[in-house]
Amino acid sequence: MIESNRSKPITKIKYSRIFVNILIGIWFVIPILLLRPLKKIYLAPLQTSRIGHFILDTEILLARIHLDQVHTRKKMFVIWVPESFICNKYVYNIWKQNIHIVPYSLVTTAILFTATYIEKVIKIKTTYRFVGWDGYLPYVHLLNITPTVFSMPKEDEELCLKTLKINGIDTSKKWVCILGRDSKYLNSVVPDLDWDFNSYRNSNIDTFKIAAEYLAEKDIITFRMGVITEKPFSSNKSDLVIDYANSIWRDEKLDIYLAIKCLFFISTGTGLDSISVATRRPLLWVNQAQPLHVYRSKNDFMFITKYLYLRDKNIFLSPRNFYELGVNEGFTVDNPLHLRAQDFSRLGIEIIDNTDVEIKEATVEMHDLITRRDLEKLELNVEQIKFWKMFPEDKRLDNSGPPKSRVCKSFLKRNPWLAQ
Repeated sequence: MIESNRSKPITKIKYSRIFVNILIGIWFVIPILLLRPLKKIYLAPLQTSRIGHFILDTEILLARIHLDQVHTRKKMFVIWVPESFICNKYVYNIWKQNIHIVPYSLVTTAILFTATYIEKVIKIKTTYRFVGWDGYLPYVHLLNITPTVFSMPKEDEELCLKTLKINGIDTSKKWVCILGRDSKYLNSVVPDLDWDFNSYRNSNIDTFKIAAEYLAEKDIITFRMGVITEKPFSSNKSDLVIDYANSIWRDEKLDIYLAIKCLFFISTGTGLDSISVATRRPLLWVNQAQPLHVYRSKNDFMFITKYLYLRDKNIFLSPRNFYELGVNEGFTVDNPLHLRAQDFSRLGIEIIDNTDVEIKEATVEMHDLITRRDLEKLELNVEQIKFWKMFPEDKRLDNSGPPKSRVCKSFLKRNPWLAQ
């Protein structure tokens, strides 16, 4: 009886909010529908609170819009509705130059909510959006056949170059960006939320050091990226290893410039590395804790994963094993393609990071890969094909067309169970 009494107010609040939003939004959505014969108008969410979704989701939605316009031969007018918090104002300004963004308000939020609700109930397309936090994955391959929208103005690029030179960076050299996820940023920016459920995605930045030193031997600068980090990053062997994240000259504009112009980006699959995918730059993922999130359709993408060790059976989980386990257990509601830290603990799964040697090996192989002039024609070998044949088929994954991406060959050789 007590639980029943508690649930009623919550239900009433929920439905009252839905009612108020629709009451506000319907007066705007109905005219949009009535104008359909004359003008195709749609609404789209602009996920401004997290840099990865802010850039990549938007770029992929623009790819979908572009292809729909080509297919229908009709121009569409898309109104983008931002969230209340903007994580990177420079990115916001770039998008403002390319898409139609309305200011955040309770009214614009209500309009987007109403359009989404109508789309669900009466099956009339009113929005461009992804369903679920991972909803962009099945559409990543569209970036291979559409033009890049996200780009920096030339004058901003020149300002960034000047900033680098002023701070002693030899801009004639090539550079690689390194980003290792840790917990400090989210705990600092959104301290009221408990982010432990996502902690298994974190990595120790120190394990990237020998990879950075290898690149320095090749006369390549490495910029450690990020904002509000747990620990510094440096090398006693080379001044080409730069802790840019903790430098006094780090800013939002330069973040974007370094990511767009890098030789390739090394990351753990988080945040700023989305720029590499959005702007069609080479990308290496290491310590990837979400094996189902890897890109299959990007030929200049390589990855190695963390080890998911199932203690009671004394086995490591391949992506297929992990997928089957997740289906049986039920993926999380907010993100259907991976479990939470507490789920791993409950299931007796120990998560083991890649070693610094493994990260260096992957870096060496990535460097060799992208320096090949025949990358477009380079085919996967037998082991790579076997891995992808064992990779789970799911419409929620990047599974369109034959695979082009690669697991690091030394990692695959060391861990043949990945293809089992």
